Amino acid sequence: MGNPNYNWYVFYTYPNAEKVVYKELLRRQYNAFLPMVKALHKWKNRQKKVVSEVLFPGYILVKTTEPETFNIVQIPKIIKCVKSGDHPGIVPCRDIKCIKLMLELGQKIFVEHGFSGGEQVKVTRGPLSGYKGILVKRKGKNRFGIQLNDLNQCAYIEIPASMLEKL
Repeated sequence: MGNPNYNWYVFYTYPNAEKVVYKELLRRQYNAFLPMVKALHKWKNRQKKVVSEVLFPGYILVKTTEPETFNIVQIPKIIKCVKSGDHPGIVPCRDIKCIKLMLELGQKIFVEHGFSGGEQVKVTRGPLSGYKGILVKRKGKNRFGIQLNDLNQCAYIEIPASMLEKL
C-alpha cells in the first residue's frame, strides 16, 4: 500500500470493542493498526496477571483511501470516522512509525488526553533518532511525546535529555 492516496484514518469504536473491530478489519484484509501495551492487573482475589491493553481506548487506525472510509464505517461496532473539519482526519505516517518504534522499545508508554504544553524537540540519538515531538517533564523525568491531534491524545516515553535537541 505505497499508493499516495492511502493515508492513516482514525475510527471511533464502541467501548471495549477495539480488539473485535481490529480482527474484523484484518479478516476483510484492511491494513489496520491497534497499538497494544502489556499491563499488570491485580484482581479482587489478589491474583496478578499480565494483560494486553489498548493504548488509545475507543480508537483504531486504518491505512486506506478516503472513499473507502465510508465502507469501513459500516463495519459493526465502528461508530464513525474521526473528522478534521469536513474531511476524515489523517494521522501522518511518520507518527504511526514513531508509535510502532515506541512499542518495540518495550518501555512504558504514557498516554495523556488533551495537550499539555511542552518544548518542541527532535531526537538526535537512539532508535527514535530524527523524530520530532514535544518534551514534557513529569515527576522529574523527561518524556518525549508524539501528539495525535485527531485523537486529542499524546503518547510519551521517558528519554534522556542528552538524546534531544530543541527546535
